[in-house]
Amino acid sequence: RSVSRGLGDVYKRQDILYAIYLKYKGGLGNMYKTTFAELKTRAKDVLKSNYWYSFGVCILVSLITSLGTSVATVTNMVNSDAGSAGTSISAVLQILITLFVTFPLSVGSCRFFIKATVNAPNVYDLFFPYKNNLGNVIGINVFVAIYTFLWSLLFIIPGIIKSFQYSMIPYILAENPAMDRRRAFEVTKSLTDGNKGRIFLFSLSFFGWIILSFITFGIGFLFLEPYISASFTQLYFDLKAEAIAKGTVMPEEFTYNI
Repeated sequence: RSVSRGLGDVYKRQDILYAIYLKYKGGLGNMYKTTFAELKTRAKDVLKSNYWYSFGVCILVSLITSLGTSVATVTNMVNSDAGSAGTSISAVLQILITLFVTFPLSVGSCRFFIKATVNAPNVYDLFFPYKNNLGNVIGINVFVAIYTFLWSLLFIIPGIIKSFQYSMIPYILAENPAMDRRRAFEVTKSLTDGNKGRIFLFSLSFFGWIILSFITFGIGFLFLEPYISASFTQLYFDLKAEAIAKGTVMPEEFTYNI
């Protein structure tokens, strides 16, 4: 089937997302990138009917990850008298929490916000990776962490650049957790080529809100997180549409049971 029709299936009833594809396909995307204001407006539109649901999901993710961290901290305190053995137990526990809690939930959170855009989201989307290629999801995230660390050894800056290149992997896995590691890295590279600076600047555009959140002793972060997550999801859709229009990725590679 044609790429155009495929993208139509991908975006379903979201006409604005299909329009993004048409813009890049016609070459206009090279001259007129979607502005940050437009991305944030789309995010606000998504949150109009899903804000408190999204708020609750973000709180749930924070609670689960905080609980895991707390367990590791308490374990470290309890075993502090055991010396190196106690430290090793705490370190192993922290690694397990990262592997089986942090990595899967980061992908599940991306899936929730993707579905909030193209379909009806569900809190169970958070736990989607646990029933769909969990080993692959964890494995690819492990490689992301390793590659980022190795690149960071080259005076930090290369690691930062690579972190932007790998930033789309959770979204990619949220749509297709079965994608193999090599292809996942190829796809995220295709999405971020020529856009790493854009991703960086988009991150900076939330700086003012983040400062305000600090002023509220962190409480503001609870309300800001859904907005940031929804906004970056819109950026992901934009980057994906651009890559599909260029022919570097195919729509059939996405939308795993969305």
